[in-house]
Amino acid sequence: KDSNLLFALRYFRGGADGLFHEFQGYSIVKNLYNLNILEALKGGENTFYFMPGLRYFIGINKIFFGETSYGYILITIFLPIFLYKLLKNIISEKIAFYLTLSFLIFPIFENMGFGQFNYVHQLVRNHAETLSITFIIYCLYKISDVNFKSNLNFGSAFIYCFLLAFATFCRPNFFPTTTFIFIYIFIISFRINYKISISASIGYCFVLSSLLHNIYFGNNFSIFTV
Repeated sequence: KDSNLLFALRYFRGGADGLFHEFQGYSIVKNLYNLNILEALKGGENTFYFMPGLRYFIGINKIFFGETSYGYILITIFLPIFLYKLLKNIISEKIAFYLTLSFLIFPIFENMGFGQFNYVHQLVRNHAETLSITFIIYCLYKISDVNFKSNLNFGSAFIYCFLLAFATFCRPNFFPTTTFIFIYIFIISFRINYKISISASIGYCFVLSSLLHNIYFGNNFSIFTV
């Protein structure tokens, strides 16, 4: 799709969202390096206008992978793996294999977003859809596992719900989806041990980070973006 992703020469179309996210990611790293913690947390905007979460992920990516998008590439590579595991849980291993093969090579259902090239395209544009969807598919794969209830504990409940919240932080339009999944995890965890449901709630509370950011830095009561 774009060899620059592999050879670390990144460019983005002028005026597009991806260029803005990349710039803000670098600014976050620069502020962290200079110990300007509040400026790093502000993420370049008093009140979020663009999708808020991706810039922070990019900043973390730059810390570990330098001037590349390798962190995002790794996330994108895991998407079909998580999708296969999800399909295997809810259908069968054989059907899951052929559907995942279709997802990777033969995009029969591309108009429904069932094609890896769609998500690679979003990666190339430096948009947050692929990141958010990967986290959501991962959580769905985990909760559809037959051993989900027996394996659910304080740590796993927190991680799943935090990932759902971060997916929403990156793409607020996924808020209804992640909320339904969170409610399911909350109900299951409450039945097992109410303390686990508290851990899940704490993890999903991160979904309020945009609101808290906008109130603190912009004195603006915007739940996600303006």
